[in-house]
Amino acid sequence: MTVVVTVILVLAGLVALPIHASSDLPFNWVRNLNSTAWGYTQVEDPSEYGSGGLVERFELRMGDCDKNEHEDDCKSNQERIELIELDRPADLLNGEVWYRWKMYFPESYRNIYPAKTHHIRFVERGDKIVWSFEIGSTGVFWLGSYVSDEHTYYPLIDEDELLSQWHELSVHAKWGSDSGFFEVWVNNVKKVNFVGTTCRRCRIRLGYGIIRSGLDQYYKFYPGNDLPTQVIYYLGLERSASGIDYPGYIPPQTTDTPTVSDQPQTLKPVLIIETSSKKTPGTDQLELDKGDPEVPNRDRD
Repeated sequence: MTVVVTVILVLAGLVALPIHASSDLPFNWVRNLNSTAWGYTQVEDPSEYGSGGLVERFELRMGDCDKNEHEDDCKSNQERIELIELDRPADLLNGEVWYRWKMYFPESYRNIYPAKTHHIRFVERGDKIVWSFEIGSTGVFWLGSYVSDEHTYYPLIDEDELLSQWHELSVHAKWGSDSGFFEVWVNNVKKVNFVGTTCRRCRIRLGYGIIRSGLDQYYKFYPGNDLPTQVIYYLGLERSASGIDYPGYIPPQTTDTPTVSDQPQTLKPVLIIETSSKKTPGTDQLELDKGDPEVPNRDRD
């Protein structure tokens, strides 16, 4: 049965991969529209001051395009090496979730503007991009918002700080078609604090790697030139429902209301206690406090 499933995935342009996540919401990754031997590997950390362990290496060369029954990258002027969630579009997301990962752009990384290179994509059903971490025209690494017809871009890492070092990124999102928020931290510094609609259909799945589109524009701008090979490294992509220990996380604050046993005791005459219909001061408030759920605070600027 396993062999049959694997064959079906390969024929559909998807190759099943092991789960690479250490969060309480694990991923079910598949390799999408790329089956090259060099496209995805696990290698030692390329940096001198990196993780010291194995990391994920993505490599995309000119001509690395494929097709399945739904998509044809070669005819759509696209190339990709991407891992994407297999089953998330079936789930309607309408709550808060945290994401975190590290990225490393080697010194040899080249921008291919006016073509576009996406590296982290949140896509809705039908592969419509709603949020994308990508390389801009000047080589800046930025966040693109595609939720509305008017696209918005937020600079995250300047070109002169991008290469040859690990960058940690984290996202705190509340998915919603009516209201929500999308917050981004880069190396523990908050860069984006968007409040508003964060998705339309809200059946979100995550993809990461190297996905480049609009390649016809590159060939028009650089006639006769080949597309450069692009390489990027990732480490520790994870997702959490709680966000504990993530940048920007603020633990819920507990109230200082004393319990009944901690209340100061005042001795009163027995006659007054037996005949009085009044309740002990503070009792009503204590009962209300017991029923109130703790409300986590969140840094929303």
